[in-house]
Amino acid sequence: METLFITREAKLKQRENTLAITIGDRTRSLPIESISHLVLLGEARLNSRLLTLCGKHGVRVSVFDFYGYCKGAFEPVARNPAGLVKLKQAALLLDDKRRMAVAREVVRGAAHNMLANLRYYHYRGAKDLDRIIKGMRKLVPKIGIAESSEVLMGVEGNLHEWYYSGWKHIDTALDFTPRVRRPPNNPTNCLISFLNQLTYAVARHEASKTHLEETFSVLHAPGRGRASLGLDLCEPFKPVVVDMLIFRMARRRMLADNWFEQQDGVCLLTETGRRHVSEQFAQRLEEVYADRTYREWIYREALGIERHVLDVEEYVAFTRRV
Repeated sequence: METLFITREAKLKQRENTLAITIGDRTRSLPIESISHLVLLGEARLNSRLLTLCGKHGVRVSVFDFYGYCKGAFEPVARNPAGLVKLKQAALLLDDKRRMAVAREVVRGAAHNMLANLRYYHYRGAKDLDRIIKGMRKLVPKIGIAESSEVLMGVEGNLHEWYYSGWKHIDTALDFTPRVRRPPNNPTNCLISFLNQLTYAVARHEASKTHLEETFSVLHAPGRGRASLGLDLCEPFKPVVVDMLIFRMARRRMLADNWFEQQDGVCLLTETGRRHVSEQFAQRLEEVYADRTYREWIYREALGIERHVLDVEEYVAFTRRV
């Protein structure tokens, strides 16, 4: 078990060399060696003894708030510090030409995967997607000529406008535009925001297995109080992991009314919703594509950036076949 999602109110304790989880009147113990990442999605109580155990065994603890946003993490002490990688990573960021080459590749991968999603359903009968696919294809060449992060993210934003406008042709339940983030205003916006945050938490965890500095990013501006490299790593995977999962749940009529709580124009997942969605997300991460799970592909993405930083090989973003 790589990542363990705790979606309910729970008490977490150290019990010898195990993690004891108490939910209600039931307690379950898990070997700490079987867990690498603990994600707290509900109210949880824990103490420093447990954090010490997590630190000893390299277990990351990610904490989400009531609204489904990742608010912080307990970081184990770095086991493989590498100052050379961080210096080379900083040098790449300070060289606008080299940084933009990597940033354009990140967006190119994301654009390819968005188009791959639409083409998948277009081939299967959603003919109304033809106009949207053509509109997105006209924007793709602009990625290669963008000279700044602001312009590049503007192109990405335009691609997303086209992309989201096509969701209603995949399933009528996905007619949700415009994209509203903080706070989301309908179930689809709510699912996108929550699952994007889960993907970000996983991307941070997978990046921690490399020697990269997680506050140094190429597309998203490095900022105070956030690990922006994780945001970069998410981009090519959100269409594949998050969006395709939403399409699957909507088309299979899995989304129940009791998964969501809507009030005063705000839509949030209930505890039941968080539990079911996180279970589906965990399963999606472990699905195999081209002989690797999507989780392994996220790690390979981080490793690819590290190898680019070290001038071992050019970074190529993850893309899926249709």
